[in-house]
Amino acid sequence: MKVEILGCSGGMGAGQYTTCYRLNEHILLDAGTGLGTLNHEEQLKIKHIFLTHSHMDHICFLPLLIDNLFEQLKEPIQVYALPEVLATLREHIFNWKIWPDFSTLPNEITPVVKFNAVTPYQPVVINELTLTAFPVEHIVPTCGYHVVDTQQKTFAFTSDTTYGERLLKEINQLGTLDVLMTECAFPDRLLSLAKVSKHLTPSLLNAFINALGHQPKQVWLSHLKPSQTEEIKAELAQLDLQTKIHLLESGELLAI
Repeated sequence: MKVEILGCSGGMGAGQYTTCYRLNEHILLDAGTGLGTLNHEEQLKIKHIFLTHSHMDHICFLPLLIDNLFEQLKEPIQVYALPEVLATLREHIFNWKIWPDFSTLPNEITPVVKFNAVTPYQPVVINELTLTAFPVEHIVPTCGYHVVDTQQKTFAFTSDTTYGERLLKEINQLGTLDVLMTECAFPDRLLSLAKVSKHLTPSLLNAFINALGHQPKQVWLSHLKPSQTEEIKAELAQLDLQTKIHLLESGELLAI
């Protein structure tokens, strides 16, 4: 399984792109500004987009992608998300005021995008990959995705979340993971802010990983706030974890 890190930052800046991961060329997890790093030919290969939640840094380039490919699409781009997320997209983005409703263009019979509601724990099979949504704890309705390929390589992407019993339960029931991809948005001095906004800090990450019943082989970290990145990295370096930590960078191509 190939995972290309198109964007993994918790903010904006030179060389910083927000959440978007490409799986095996045809599937995206989220559609943040990292999506804009793909050229037109690469964009045309995208057939399926799985969204975790409706926050701008995770969906902002979805409208632009659809508009960019409008005339060349021979079949609709399939977008998958929780029903609450789809409702938010329809009400606030694809509403003819912010952006056209491409689910009805050029007509409702042959639209260029199709919105598909995902249900937690019900797998969606896309070629060689099986993606299954699971709930996480964030400030808006959010899901992570458990991804398994035909070689039984597995990873889980929590998206934005905080640590609590719900997250622990969800990840534990996935069993042993080759990769756990999660976030670490704030340093520990902003722990109160992290709890209010439902994000992780190094200390919360430490508690989360150490409480897992099955230690993942690797933990990939994303969503560090650019203004606090060096502070977060220093705190992460002090953690004593049993598993390998990798800080993601935009442009990486990783294999699982």
